[in-house]
Amino acid sequence: MIVKTESRPKTRVSRLVAVVLALFACLALPALANQALMDQLATIRQTAVEAYNARNWTAAAEAADAFESMLETEGLPRAGADFALVAFIGGHARFEVWKSNPDAFQYDFEEEVLSAMKESIKILHDDPFYKHNILGTVYYEKLQHDHYASLELENAANWHLYKALLARYETIRDQPRDSEEWTNFAKYVLLYINRAFDMARNSSVPDMYLVRVREACRLGFGSQFDDRFAQLYEVVGFDDGNAKAGVLWQTALDMMNSPDGDVDLTLETFALAAAETRGNTNRAEVFRQMADYASRQDESDYKLKAVEYGRMAFKLDPENSEIQVQYGTSLHVVSYAHYTSGRYDDALDFAREATSFSWDGDELAFFDLSRSQANFGDRINALVHAERAYKKALKKYTDEELQPFRQNYVNILRQFGLAQKASQVEMAANQGS
Repeated sequence: MIVKTESRPKTRVSRLVAVVLALFACLALPALANQALMDQLATIRQTAVEAYNARNWTAAAEAADAFESMLETEGLPRAGADFALVAFIGGHARFEVWKSNPDAFQYDFEEEVLSAMKESIKILHDDPFYKHNILGTVYYEKLQHDHYASLELENAANWHLYKALLARYETIRDQPRDSEEWTNFAKYVLLYINRAFDMARNSSVPDMYLVRVREACRLGFGSQFDDRFAQLYEVVGFDDGNAKAGVLWQTALDMMNSPDGDVDLTLETFALAAAETRGNTNRAEVFRQMADYASRQDESDYKLKAVEYGRMAFKLDPENSEIQVQYGTSLHVVSYAHYTSGRYDDALDFAREATSFSWDGDELAFFDLSRSQANFGDRINALVHAERAYKKALKKYTDEELQPFRQNYVNILRQFGLAQKASQVEMAANQGS
């Protein structure tokens, strides 16, 4: 009995211990399972980060896919800093995959690129400059790819790029204006404006860029690029705030000043600017610039185009002295070229056009006209215009610059039997020297 009596309490204790141990084991199983899951997610997260930092976009995208798939399978929420980090990595990596080959892209661009990155930003607000710049760039390049057809993409690109600009400004606003940090910021402002210009020239609502570009310029002032910012600030206000015309004009001017710029594409861009310009005097200035640029090209076709552009500018603003000079000089160049090439009819036509208005340098036009008229035996007009060209030149030139006008006058005098008068002109010139 004693054994029995002693054995019964031991049996109860053993059973109680077994029950308690079993209960602890049951409770520990989910904890162990959860820890294993967390370890797996942490490993995938690290894989995504390492691939992203190595710019291995495919591997980064695949790791992000695996991370999000595990969350979904285990019924875990899409929340927290780790998810936000992986979601941004995945969205950006998928974008880079898309960019390398859009036609082979296997993801949904809206959901798995844009929405993923936006969701990340909503959850985790760290490094706003980097994140908004990347997301703005994604919207911008997708807008370009879609031929600027979506105003929604355009607005989103603008919003995120501008948020990035402001975020960066807040971090360096107190830096010295001659510091490397401020210079790098100013370069980013120029990049922002360059993108804004590209969107403006293709936008259905271009005038909104007047405010955006000017605000960006104001943020960038104080750097080594101040002259450029001042230029861009003014150009978007061209033609009474006609931002599209101003942007196109500035784009053409930049192309014109590029050492390896395409001449035809530059002139085409100028023409687009002229077509967008509303005011006559402003459009005339665009044509004048086109004439000046075309006249500096070597090929004869561009010399003829310079005349055409100068003619259009002159019709729009005939009192503008710069336009007069540009137009008249272009006519002289073409007339002179035709004459020396033996195309005397064409030379005469361009010379007559050049003398149809008064411009600073029209002694060149009368010089051309007199030679062409002399070539056709038009005695009276050739003599009158040769003398006129010489007298005008006397008031402006000396020595070598004057010599061609005097020699032309002397030659025409002798051609038509007035050798004595020719000798008098030469004698007067020698006495004057």
